[in-house]
Formats: sequence, structure tokens, C-alpha cells
Amino acid sequence: MAEATETEVVGLDEDGQPKRNFRRNLEDRAETAESQVSELKAQLAGLQRTEAFRSAGINPNDPRQAYFVKGYDGEIDPEPIRVAAVEAGFLTEGGQAQQFGTPDVVAAPNTGEAITLHQELAAQNRIAQAGVQGQAVMPPDLNEKIRATTSEAELKALMRSHGFEFDVQD
Repeated sequence: MAEATETEVVGLDEDGQPKRNFRRNLEDRAETAESQVSELKAQLAGLQRTEAFRSAGINPNDPRQAYFVKGYDGEIDPEPIRVAAVEAGFLTEGGQAQQFGTPDVVAAPNTGEAITLHQELAAQNRIAQAGVQGQAVMPPDLNEKIRATTSEAELKALMRSHGFEFDVQD
């Protein structure tokens, strides 16, 4: 006699042999195959969509351009995608990705804190301007005070009071 498990009930034919249930097996296999086919179709459609965006010049893995990829509902063909991306401002006319306002971040040389490249460039410009070629900062009214002096001694005293030195010897 055949043993029956909890999940399967086995019928017996006239001779006491278990019945073969080909139909049930085929139905189960067909159901499994259909679910696999639908999963594979979805994967294929996703890969084709990704390839169409890549061909159009859009990187679906770029967080900024991913918004365009998610929101695009037009024809999945590189040329219409490219036209829509240019209209939306994600690509330039030449097909290059648009640079957005998120600056690159670097570590500050001394502190190691995160700063933008723009901040780093501005700091380097300030250092360069304050270097050897930099001029002493003069108050705006100093020129008028210089014009108001009447003697050389008075001029030297005024200039010394503002940090200038005269007749310096080694």
C-alpha cells in the first residue's frame, strides 16, 4: 500500500496501486513556469528601460538623474528620452549631463572637516592675496589725512601711527 503524507492524498486504482496524477503535476508545473515567465519579463523590461536611458546619456544610478528616470513615462527609446532630458534640464544640447548645484566635498587641510571645493578655492585665494604681493590695508580716510599734512615730520608721524616705517636700517 502507498503511504499518504499530510499534503498529498494518494488514490488507489483497482489493483491497489497508487494512481498517477499527471494532470495535477502538469498544472503545478505550468503555474510555476507562468510565475517565472512573468518575473523574467519584468526583469527584461527593467533592463531594456535602463539600457534605453544609458543610450540616451542618462545614468540611472546617479541619484540626481534617478529622479528623471523614475518620472519619465514616455516612449522607451533613446532619442525621445534624450529630448525629454534636455527639455527637463538633465542633459545639455550636446548630450552631456548637466552639473547641478551640489558641489564636490573635500576635507579641509588642517582640520579635516568637510568643506566644498568652492570654499577651498576661496580660502586659497584669500591666502594668496594676503601673501607677499598683498598691500597693507589702509583706512579709507587716510588719503585725506595725508593731503592735510603740512610738513614731512607730520606726514611721518601719521604714517607711523598707521604701521608704516621710515629710515629703517639693518
